[in-house]
Amino acid sequence: MSLLEARGLRFAYPGRQAEGANDVLRGADLRLGPGERLGLVGDNGSGKSTLLFLLLGLEQPAAGQVLLNGEPVQDAAGFATLRRQVGLLFQNPDDQLFAPTVLEDVAFGPLNLGLSPNEARDRAHETLTRLELSHLAERTPQHLSGGEKRM
Repeated sequence: MSLLEARGLRFAYPGRQAEGANDVLRGADLRLGPGERLGLVGDNGSGKSTLLFLLLGLEQPAAGQVLLNGEPVQDAAGFATLRRQVGLLFQNPDDQLFAPTVLEDVAFGPLNLGLSPNEARDRAHETLTRLELSHLAERTPQHLSGGEKRM
């Protein structure tokens, strides 16, 4: 069984939908199973980010469907469940880091999953420790080196 799957996704950005000729994606399929890793490679504008946005429910396809653990994801609640298991990182870390400290930035995800501020802070501390990055916890993200931001 696949963990995450896309079947026949079709998508065009507004203003580019003339009879499907300008579709960014036309019948895109993807299947990712347990333990698999996938790299998306392609030219700028080829649809890599759009595919990821569709998989996470950040954009709505004109056709096709997304499945999580073999079940169709069809509504906001389904995509909320999916987002608890699948994350998206931006290529440029400066587009993603926004909190006053690294710890608060790392705690942002758990807070959005409904954890209390104390639970989110504890989870962020655990994560930074596990990744051997606890020394960055109180640093300001904007003052990190490029490599530290990517970590």
